[in-house]
Amino acid sequence: MASQMVIWEVKDGIGTITLNRPEKRNAINGELLEGIQKAFSELSVNLEARVILLQGAGSAFSAGIDFTFLANVAGDDGRAPGIRLREGIDAIHSVLNKIERIEKPVVAKIHGFCGGLGLELALAADFRIAEESATLGVPEIFLGLIPDCGGTTRLTRLLGPAWAKELIMTGDMIPAKRAYEIGLVNQIFPEATLKEKTGAFLEKLRQRPSLALGLAKRAIDLGFGLDRMTHMEIESYVQSLLITAKDFPETLQTGFATLLKKK
Repeated sequence: MASQMVIWEVKDGIGTITLNRPEKRNAINGELLEGIQKAFSELSVNLEARVILLQGAGSAFSAGIDFTFLANVAGDDGRAPGIRLREGIDAIHSVLNKIERIEKPVVAKIHGFCGGLGLELALAADFRIAEESATLGVPEIFLGLIPDCGGTTRLTRLLGPAWAKELIMTGDMIPAKRAYEIGLVNQIFPEATLKEKTGAFLEKLRQRPSLALGLAKRAIDLGFGLDRMTHMEIESYVQSLLITAKDFPETLQTGFATLLKKK
């Protein structure tokens, strides 16, 4: 367990991280960020945890940044204007980048409100599965700000410039169905089946070879945006690591047996 604000556990090969600040709709402050970082650090080296679920307790996935925390980070500490804020943003980037780089699949289960930094947190995951009644967006523009922890970067990489601009420049919160249509979330389900369907997806990932999962994730993320030949070089190196892995013959045999059953 990382902290009271962030609860984590491992069961049946699945690591579950729960944002546990329901009275504040899981608004993100320094303690919660530290808890997230600690939980992902622990699960990254936990051999039992083959896939990771990220979720929020209470009525929302996350309402975004805690404004008291924001005021503290943005406050004047006697240095040149903006230095303290930039250091604070860098610290948040470090946490989200850790989630993105962990060599295990990360699935964000989204319900209720998921806005601002809350959505940027979900964007660091590999997959987003949402409840049909959830709403998602980056409303920072109403405050004269921009989403600065992956909003302009991960949103653009995921959706392309046009949709990223619409979400960021209007600040609109959109329903889960629309988020699914534009590719912001992978799947949507009714509240009654969200837990079951998310669990089934996690189980599917858990059954896949873990080394291949982790390196496939890294190959996709590292190669995206690079020229085609460089990306193909990354594929080649990754494949050479997988084929020469000690347990590859066993993995290959098991995989063939699984594929034959599906025919």
